Amino acid sequence: MQSVPGGGHWGGGMFIGADDHARLGLLMARGGVWGGRRLLSQAWIDAMWTPSSLQPNYGLLWWLNRGPHANVSAPDTAVYALGAGGNMIWIDRDADMIAVTRWLPSAKAPEFIRQLIAARGA
Repeated sequence: MQSVPGGGHWGGGMFIGADDHARLGLLMARGGVWGGRRLLSQAWIDAMWTPSSLQPNYGLLWWLNRGPHANVSAPDTAVYALGAGGNMIWIDRDADMIAVTRWLPSAKAPEFIRQLIAARGA
C-alpha cells in the first residue's frame, strides 16, 4: 500500500466509515450471522475471542476485556477492535451493545466505556 510522500504507513487495515464499523461489530456480536445467513463460522468467531497463549487479553485481532488492562466497568465477555487514530469497535455481548468511536484518544477510551456501561443501566 502506498504511503503519502514523506509519511510512514505502519499497517494495513480497513478504510471504512463508522456505519460499516458498526456493521462489522454487529456481525461479530451475532456470531457471524447477518440477516439470517451465516457468513462466518461460529468456530472462527470462537477462535477470534479465545485468549492467545502469549497475550491472554488478545485473541485473533480482537482485544479481550481480561487481565491487568481490563476495563473494570465492563464485563469480561466484552471484546473490542482498536485501530489507528482511536477508531474502536466495542462489543458488549451481555448487553447486546455495539459502540463505535472515531478519533477518540486512547487515554479517553476507559472513561468512554465506563460512561457507556453506566448509560446501559439507566
